[in-house]
Amino acid sequence: MIKVVLDTNIIISSIFWKGAPYDVVKKGLLGEYQLVTSPEILDEIVSKLRNKFSFPEENIQKLVDTVLRFSTVIEPVSKIDVVRDKDDNKVIECAVDGNVNYIVTGDPDLLELKEFEKILIVNSRTFLEKIKK
Repeated sequence: MIKVVLDTNIIISSIFWKGAPYDVVKKGLLGEYQLVTSPEILDEIVSKLRNKFSFPEENIQKLVDTVLRFSTVIEPVSKIDVVRDKDDNKVIECAVDGNVNYIVTGDPDLLELKEFEKILIVNSRTFLEKIKK
């Protein structure tokens, strides 16, 4: 089965807007591929929803519970420093240690890498096109 790390921006986009990020998250929750995440990515999602979007606490908890229920959570041990924005390295670390096939992101710093250790780094639209084939 295909394994995928979803960057924070994909999860947050799926909450507020329909479109490709929403479809990526929905298909993952439906089990069309295995979602992989880390405590660091979950913490970032919670922080952004709370501080940037003033999302209600009870909804944040429901989201976290859903992600935990439908994802494999790993504790990355790798320390990787390949992204200009050092905060994005946690996504690469999760992907490497989770042995995933794809990172789906809207982050230009991650997208410019295109690939890291055979992990394809794509936006949500490209990912949906690739899994159709």
